[in-house]
Amino acid sequence: MNASRDLLFEIGVEELPASAARAAVGQAASAALQAFNSRNLAVEQGQVSAWVSPRRIAVFVQGLPEKQGDAESADRGPAAGVAFDEDGRPTRAAQGFARAKGVPVEKLELREHKGQQFVFAVHRVEGRPAIEVIPDACREILGSFVFSKTMRWDASGMRFSRPVRWLAARFGDEAVAFEANGLACGTTSRGHRFLDGDGIEIRSAGEYREQLRDAAVVVDQEERRQVISDGLQRLAGALGAEYFDPAGELEEVIYLVENPSVQQGSFRSEHLRLPDEVLVTAMQSHQRYFPLRDGEGGLIARFLHVINGDPAHISEITEGNERVLEGRLEDAEFSYDKDLDTGIEAMRESLTSVAFHKLLGSMADKSARLTELAAALCDLLGAESRERETAVTAAGLAKADLVSIMVQEFPTLEGHMGAAYAAIEAYPADVCHAIGEHYLPRHAGDRLPRTFPGAVLAVCDRADNLVGAFAADELPTGSRDPYGLRRAAAGIYDIVRERDLELDLSVILRKAHGLYVSQGARVNNDAAAVTAAVTGFVFDRIQQRMVEAGLPVGVVEAARAAGITSIRRLGLLAEAIEEFRGSPGFEDLHTAYFRCSKIAAKAGADAAAPIDPGLFSEEAEGLLFDALGGLEEEIDALTARDDYSAALEAAARVRPIVDRYFDDVLVMDKDEGTRRNRLALVSRMAAALQVLGDPMQAAAAPKKD
Repeated sequence: MNASRDLLFEIGVEELPASAARAAVGQAASAALQAFNSRNLAVEQGQVSAWVSPRRIAVFVQGLPEKQGDAESADRGPAAGVAFDEDGRPTRAAQGFARAKGVPVEKLELREHKGQQFVFAVHRVEGRPAIEVIPDACREILGSFVFSKTMRWDASGMRFSRPVRWLAARFGDEAVAFEANGLACGTTSRGHRFLDGDGIEIRSAGEYREQLRDAAVVVDQEERRQVISDGLQRLAGALGAEYFDPAGELEEVIYLVENPSVQQGSFRSEHLRLPDEVLVTAMQSHQRYFPLRDGEGGLIARFLHVINGDPAHISEITEGNERVLEGRLEDAEFSYDKDLDTGIEAMRESLTSVAFHKLLGSMADKSARLTELAAALCDLLGAESRERETAVTAAGLAKADLVSIMVQEFPTLEGHMGAAYAAIEAYPADVCHAIGEHYLPRHAGDRLPRTFPGAVLAVCDRADNLVGAFAADELPTGSRDPYGLRRAAAGIYDIVRERDLELDLSVILRKAHGLYVSQGARVNNDAAAVTAAVTGFVFDRIQQRMVEAGLPVGVVEAARAAGITSIRRLGLLAEAIEEFRGSPGFEDLHTAYFRCSKIAAKAGADAAAPIDPGLFSEEAEGLLFDALGGLEEEIDALTARDDYSAALEAAARVRPIVDRYFDDVLVMDKDEGTRRNRLALVSRMAAALQVLGDPMQAAAAPKKD
């Protein structure tokens, strides 16, 4: 068995941004697997670890083989009967082949290929020692990283997130010496920037983590996560409180420290009069502090923070953090009080002076559209009168806080402040909740509106944004999506799916377009074109979500071919098609649809011609016509109660009648009237079947194991 040793390769850098550190974690291990396996040093995923802290990216490979595997290449030559004569002597063919391949003729080997014996010229290359191969692999790893922003800092031309300052590597306890981009790889690492300024001579790959820990560096990000989490829980528990992290700052803090220590700070209790969202935002935005709440869920005038500095100076660091937070909270109180003096009604009136878009009017125009859209969507969904009134009232106030000083200071508080100011002016609680929820979800995985009026308003806000952008020709391109339209489309889907709403998307989109036109916005006035474009865009995002949830692309595309514009029903149909694909009836449905749609494609204008039973001359025509009428009624009834599985089974049962029709009837008859009538009949059957999607697309989709 090939002997092995651990390998450590460290890339030392100036402090990485947290986003770059997270990217490096995801890329380093896969880069190492590629670099070593492509060089015939067999490594499995479980052997490779990537450790990233602000000043270093380390790749650790447990049990890297000390030697490459031997390589073999075999070139096939002439058949054995051609290469050797009856006495077993090599022929000219064998000699020429051996000469061309650079091997002695007596070294040719007989091997079987597709049941026949051939001669092969076999070249065997003995594997090199790993220590000779590792430098090239490390250079490949170093050059493999992709960051959103990079810099170049010297003449080497190397680009990286931050300047690379040192390289260090050990294979077991053996030094790995090489040069890359003007840097000499040695065996010296560096400890914590402030707590251990001396260089660290790495004794061996296996001792690396412990040596770094002795130098005040916890190099493993998962170990740092645990240290921080344990510290947060311990200190919070000591205060009889619970910490929380609504902005997910822990994921960033992990990559901002190398020697984490959790400490507590406080602020004046008078600041607790501010809305909780203001206090939490002031603590988490930029400062990355962790707020605390008591057993009843109320905030307390303390916070937790993570330091990376000298534990001997904890008090000075904490006092500095407290001063910063105190200043932010004082500013917030000033803004809050000014907003209270103004009032939410005055804020709403000020929206006339705030532009929504140069072609789409003001924010006051948007508020007016939201009010009408909310009423229309409530009517479409059959909402109760109280829910309708709540949604309409909230829609009129939803954008008022955009002119508040607080939201201008902390943009992430939009919606939150509107809800707070509405509550202060004694608006009903359900109206305030709807205002606060209408921006949800703000990002993938975010929470969704809890109330029906909030969900209605959130859908209307996104529908208005989508229609406005498309009507003003502000479509996203490539990765560019400045108005967050992809996120808006996904948000509509998440809300509708979560609440199981029966929403015909095209209806509300057409209503939104009509409101833009009635306000005199400078937009594309073709309602059908804009509605179709937005519907397609939204359903593209929905398709992506369905595929991520496990449905094959072909199955979702098959369901979309039905032309359904109800988000909920599209999902039901796609799931029913996926299940039906495994049944015997699917082949019958596929065959019936294929035969009808193939002829219908040739019908042209005749497809819409009225069907005249008086022109039938074959019994099979009457049978198909009768089956068509019954099938259309049955599919309508079954889909009306969301029983798409039964509808697919009913559609499959029409195959024998379709088969007989095509066996007995010549569709393309010489008589024009007969031909037109038959084309219309077949086209209508194809259309009836396509109400349940396109089984041909579903058939082409790969099936799960």
